[in-house]
Amino acid sequence: MSVLDEWAGQRAPVGADPDGRVPHAVSDAVHRAVSDARDVDDFDMRHLRYFLTVVRSGTVSAAAQQLRISQPSLSQQIRRLEKRVGAALFIRSSRGVELTAGGRAFLREIQGIPGQLRSAIAAAAPAPQVWSVGVCGGVPADVLIEVQNGLPGGGPDSGRDPGVRLRMRSVGAADQDDLLRRGELAFGIVRMPILSPHLVGAVVWDEPLGVVMAQQHALAERAEPTWSDLARQRLLWYDEGCAPGFADTIPAHLARLGWNSVLHPVDQDQHALFLHALQTTSDLVALRPRRAVEKEPHLVWRPLPTSRPPRERLAVTAAGDSHEARVLQRVAGERGWGFFAE
Repeated sequence: MSVLDEWAGQRAPVGADPDGRVPHAVSDAVHRAVSDARDVDDFDMRHLRYFLTVVRSGTVSAAAQQLRISQPSLSQQIRRLEKRVGAALFIRSSRGVELTAGGRAFLREIQGIPGQLRSAIAAAAPAPQVWSVGVCGGVPADVLIEVQNGLPGGGPDSGRDPGVRLRMRSVGAADQDDLLRRGELAFGIVRMPILSPHLVGAVVWDEPLGVVMAQQHALAERAEPTWSDLARQRLLWYDEGCAPGFADTIPAHLARLGWNSVLHPVDQDQHALFLHALQTTSDLVALRPRRAVEKEPHLVWRPLPTSRPPRERLAVTAAGDSHEARVLQRVAGERGWGFFAE
């Protein structure tokens, strides 16, 4: 009796015959997989990681630094991979490397393999020791607590996923898509809209934006600044790397309302820089939900002069078709988070 037959006798999969036999479609798929695996027995997953890192970095030297190996060693491993594939994958020049047509085809077919393998491991043993959660800049503590209490391994109900532990760490929104798909992050917390078609998510925070300024700002005494008041102010804003999508859509929304703001970009992953800029620049204001800054003694919050202000929506995300995506969908249903799949 084969392992496939034993598995069929122990557990009938969806679509199995009443007597527990594996459907022909499943059996055929396993046999095809056995044949495919035989063809790539000598393929090293390490080479896949090296290839993907060179693609992301753009140069072999930068990739070698990230991988913590020497540049000659990495070059040698890439050449071995090209020999195994039977085609050149990169065009090398003084400026770095570019993918060949074969390299682009190879990337298209293999970039999902690490995530699929990680999902397979998680499905077989769905209790990894640590799930990393990437957190973009400026996320309120209330959001972190809600996510911590909702996801497995964080809150009081984590006993349903024994052995799971969450670890939150600062990761820029622009980097999270790649890290989620490669399995280096289990979940991410980012501002909407999400531009990647490869992610699913659940909205955990949806609040109207208002004007934030230092206590000593000239507009701090106004109960509600006008568009004319705001036209003379610069807007302390995210650079595109901090909040892709959000960084473009909100200023466009403000322009439609009548405020063509002059943007003053700053790295808002660091709250201290955000506070310092507002307190030391007289014509500078920011946008935040009231709940995000109401406990900050050095800042004043005022509503925008509109009945339909732009909103800040924060979402927990996961790589589509992954074990974590299924966990997120389950948690979203339990906690009333608005789940979506792009």
